Amino acid sequence: MAQSTLTTRHVSDPALKPSSGGGSGKRADIQGLRALAVVAVFFDHLLHWPSGGFVGVDVFFVISGFLITGLLLREHDRTGTISFNGFYRRRIRRIMPAAATVLAATAAVAFALFTMNRASQTAWDALWAFVFSANWHFASIGTDYFQAGGPVSPLQHFWSLAVEEQFYFVWPWLILLIFTLGGKSTKWDQKKAHRAVAIAMVIIVAASFVWAVLETKTSPTVAYFSTFSRAWELGIGALIAVFAGAFSRIPSRLRPALGWVGMAGIVWSMMTINADMAFPAPWAAAPVLATALVILAGTGGRQRFMWPLTNKGTGYVGAISYSLYLWHFPVIVLLGAVIDPSSPLYFAAAIFLTVALASAAYHLVEKPVLDSGWLESADAARRNREQRRSSPFGSGRLQYTALGILAVATAGVVAASLFQYSGSARAGVTAAASAPKPGASLAATAKGPGEVLSGKVSAALSATAWPELTPTLDGLGESSWAPEIVKDGCLSVSDDNFGNCAYGPLKAKKTAAVVGDSIAASWMPAIRAALEPKGYRIQMLTLSGCPAFVTELRSEHAADCNSHRAWTKDKLASLQPDLIIMANAFEDIAGLEGKSPQEVATAWKSGGTLFLNELPAASSFVMLSAPQGGKSLTECATKLSSPADCVSTVGDFRKMIDRAATEAVTAASSARMAYVDTTSWFCVADKCPSFIGNNPVRIDASHLTGVFAKSLGPVLADALESKLPSS
Repeated sequence: MAQSTLTTRHVSDPALKPSSGGGSGKRADIQGLRALAVVAVFFDHLLHWPSGGFVGVDVFFVISGFLITGLLLREHDRTGTISFNGFYRRRIRRIMPAAATVLAATAAVAFALFTMNRASQTAWDALWAFVFSANWHFASIGTDYFQAGGPVSPLQHFWSLAVEEQFYFVWPWLILLIFTLGGKSTKWDQKKAHRAVAIAMVIIVAASFVWAVLETKTSPTVAYFSTFSRAWELGIGALIAVFAGAFSRIPSRLRPALGWVGMAGIVWSMMTINADMAFPAPWAAAPVLATALVILAGTGGRQRFMWPLTNKGTGYVGAISYSLYLWHFPVIVLLGAVIDPSSPLYFAAAIFLTVALASAAYHLVEKPVLDSGWLESADAARRNREQRRSSPFGSGRLQYTALGILAVATAGVVAASLFQYSGSARAGVTAAASAPKPGASLAATAKGPGEVLSGKVSAALSATAWPELTPTLDGLGESSWAPEIVKDGCLSVSDDNFGNCAYGPLKAKKTAAVVGDSIAASWMPAIRAALEPKGYRIQMLTLSGCPAFVTELRSEHAADCNSHRAWTKDKLASLQPDLIIMANAFEDIAGLEGKSPQEVATAWKSGGTLFLNELPAASSFVMLSAPQGGKSLTECATKLSSPADCVSTVGDFRKMIDRAATEAVTAASSARMAYVDTTSWFCVADKCPSFIGNNPVRIDASHLTGVFAKSLGPVLADALESKLPSS
């Protein structure tokens, strides 16, 4: 590690001098902000409330930038140097012990609970988190189409720690560079040095914010995890630290107003911002600036006026906030493998176990390491011990109490898990006795093959143990998708791969075109199995994330979708196919959530009518309903689960969509147009298993596995023949 040896003169102008309010000691209001932030994040992940609870991370970024920059500047003001050896040793002491404990424990429990495939992925996640690169790892997964729909990692929240540590790998060196270069001038003093640091940070903040705005528009997943799109948030905190001297002169009568306005802004952000809004830019500016107001209101003065943040209760939560943050997400994800995530027991156990583990980790891992001499000089270690002994949370009694709480919590969760597991087994036996008879929900169009399929659905619903699946639970991965998607690269079809995405005899007398999004592409093995024996040549015209209906999209790729729709229209006019098959997801269609059935039907009819009017007049048209969505096997199947744990239910919204789609096709008043409701191919009495026969139904929560889609060929052929006799 390098160490700055620049010595500067005493600062005479306090405007740019970090004051004692800049973070030299524990500020009660900042501890309270930490408490508010971590509770918001915890509740958002556990309860999905408040909608903007995730902005707690942005609050942490501002706090971190403020405290660390203040520490660096005060060290330089006091000693004339910045010891990077000491800085990074302190970061390791503060961050690594608790983080490594969580990473090791999470990986170990993952191998005890999850399938080998998911457990191995968790171990890789832990490795990326350990080297502070989790943000780029999860950004890569989030933008990989074949991984994005997979189960959430119990270590995904480590992305924010990676952002901070990457920032601090650069920022202290930049400060050193500024001080070193300026030190060569005879007119250089600390006032000018701090001003240069401020200018550098203003440039970083401005550049990062502009980058964040642009990247949020073009690649929101990457923007969310990117250090470049988040640096401005830490930079705002750093600027407060640089100008702490000026902020310390704020009149006392104005401080409460600033603080309460900031608090209101944070709470407003947590209650109002949601995942559909452009984030991190520009909307992260709201919690970031609000947090800045609270911090500067308390800089250089007492913070008692912020009593919601400065009381002892929030102070303790703030003290253990790091451990709370580290433990909350592994508990939420891992506990869901042993207790039904929709049950009251799950929520109670998650809260209790998270608090117990965090408290124990704080008193048994964080504090003992910080009190020890590990990576610290003897004098510094002695000072740390003396400071912490004076803390009301530093007593050995509390450490033993925390250990006792952890033991009781662990025993309670184990008991609850065993009870839950035995209950699932009993439920499976009961389901076997009361399962509907095969064919009980047989669709009118499903003859022969439909009866066989319905019987398999009922058998899967009554299963009490996992059968030998193909592909296996550990084998579910990219190769399990439809081969037309993963091998032929036809998830998105354009002029570049148009010829590679056609199937069947080259000189076929009949042609079919498949339009829609990735749902349509996942139907391809079934469509080929149904039509190729009848002599069809099948051309894919799909584009991932782009429904064929002419409607408003929530997707950031709306412009690309509109362009592809025009391209598809031209291709259909050129091909003049005998049959057009369409399938869409409905999640990307804007404005349907929360609407009445009639409003939904109207939206679908409007978009459907526009699309149907553009079809070649001689073509027959069939709309396939999307496969019944449900629980992803890679997420719900564990070493403790039974098939009953992965059964999903047909929801009211799905039924609403099916009715609306039926009405949209019916409104066309054409005998050559039909809607095929496929619900009975996946479900009996609104219950839908995760496997049928020996095949997993879905690769994720919505897309069919290639092998199961192919098995639907006979029932699809029957449906097409019944709906469109000429096909």
